[in-house]
Amino acid sequence: MNESHQVNGVLLLDKPKGLSSNHALQQVRRLFGKAKGGYAGTLDPLASGLLPISMGEATKFINYFSDARKSYEAIIKLGFSSTTGDAEGDLSETKVNSFDSRDLERVTQKFMGRLEQIPPMHSAIKIDGKPLYKLARQGKVVPREKRSVTIESLKLDKIDHDVISLSVSCSKGTYIRVLAEDIAQSLGTAGYLTSLRRTCLAGISVTDALSFEQIEGVDLGLRYKLLKNIDFSLNHLPQLSLTRTEERKFLNGMAVSVVNQRCSLGAISVHTQDGIFVGIAFVDDHGELKPKRLMSQEYVANSRSMKEFN
Repeated sequence: MNESHQVNGVLLLDKPKGLSSNHALQQVRRLFGKAKGGYAGTLDPLASGLLPISMGEATKFINYFSDARKSYEAIIKLGFSSTTGDAEGDLSETKVNSFDSRDLERVTQKFMGRLEQIPPMHSAIKIDGKPLYKLARQGKVVPREKRSVTIESLKLDKIDHDVISLSVSCSKGTYIRVLAEDIAQSLGTAGYLTSLRRTCLAGISVTDALSFEQIEGVDLGLRYKLLKNIDFSLNHLPQLSLTRTEERKFLNGMAVSVVNQRCSLGAISVHTQDGIFVGIAFVDDHGELKPKRLMSQEYVANSRSMKEFN
């Protein structure tokens, strides 16, 4: 457990408010003997909730977390605009118009489906190699290209005349701060986020995540049991099992024909017949399963030996 290469898997962290995603990652690495690690889907310090942290070999597949659908719960404060879109910015007061449930329903329908967003200046997107938030701190505003995002579900609940609760499921790249500002504008006023919590990512609920207190409460030698399998970030992908002959070809980087297996086009999580994860592949138009990211043959052999031993 003291060797970082022994730590392979995914930790589901319930990140607390007030901590950056990178700071949370470094704390987790410290708790696991400085293991190699990375996180999927940045959460601002203001935000709390599900932050999957991949360690060791699991970092190879972290992008499949980042690309998945996400769900959030948020609170919008109306009657104020914020320079950052959230409670950390400078506020300017404005008038709040009266609205009712019919107005909320109209706005809900307006923002459902595919829409365009302009990334906020206070974001990590880089222009000419510089993150936008650094330019924003210098008082600079630069043009940003619109990005297409998808709102799959949206629920607005009026709490009182100037506070709205929001529940949303959305695609990768959606800025909830921008969505909150646009919703407020559609109600004839301004608004900003006072609270944001990620509740789900890739079908994984924050209820399955652990707090720092829970992780620290487990003895160092047993913490590895808190980790999910290396391929946990791929649970939302279709799965395919290979025969021993196909497995040998696949692990040597060769394509395998899956014409007769009715596989969907796109990414596939690939396993051996005895349930060992061997990598990610893509099915092309000709029914060929082409390796994209592979586990080592040594890893597969060791995993098989452990299964047989147990």
